[in-house]
Order: sequence, then C-alpha cells, then structure tokens
Amino acid sequence: MKIVIISLLAISLHLTNSQITSGIVSDFVRTNLIGYPLIHEPKTWIFDPDVALKRRKQFVDLHGDKGEKLIERLGLGIDGNYEERLAEQRKRDEGHLGGLNAHLP
Repeated sequence: MKIVIISLLAISLHLTNSQITSGIVSDFVRTNLIGYPLIHEPKTWIFDPDVALKRRKQFVDLHGDKGEKLIERLGLGIDGNYEERLAEQRKRDEGHLGGLNAHLP
C-alpha cells in the first residue's frame, strides 16, 4: 500500500496541470482499485441445469452414442466428395477391427 501512495505522490509532483493529475489518479484508482463500472453491473443469465439431459437423445440420434457418426462425418470432409471418401474408407477398413489388423498384436 505504501508503494501505491508513493507512486501516486510522485505522479502528482511531476505533473503541473491539476486536471491531468486528477485524471491520471482517478483513472488509476478506477481501473486498479475499484474496477470498471461494467464489472459492478448486475447481470441475469437464463440457465437450465437439465438442458443436457433434454438434448442427450437428440445428440445420440444425430451423432451416435459416443459420437461415432460425428467422428466419421468429420473424416469425410465438407467439399462434397464424402461418398467417394466413405467408399475408400470402407475398402481400407475391410478385414480390420477398429482400424487395426486383427492378426497383429
């Protein structure tokens, strides 16, 4: 606290114009000690803690239980060539379990 007081006094001594000094001091106090007025305004948020339970069924229907369909769709791209990529992926993964060869450790 002593450092703050000393720095405020030093600023006020170096500046001769009282308006500039009061402006700097008031800005310093407002920004560092009190905070901006925006911080102190009350805010209201609409919050529903059960929204995740309500939307879970929609997510599962759209993306699969653990997001398997979502991951697959992300891998297909968004350039319109998803059918060709899907065919290539199905051909690549044929005979594999989870992307790995079942015969390898």
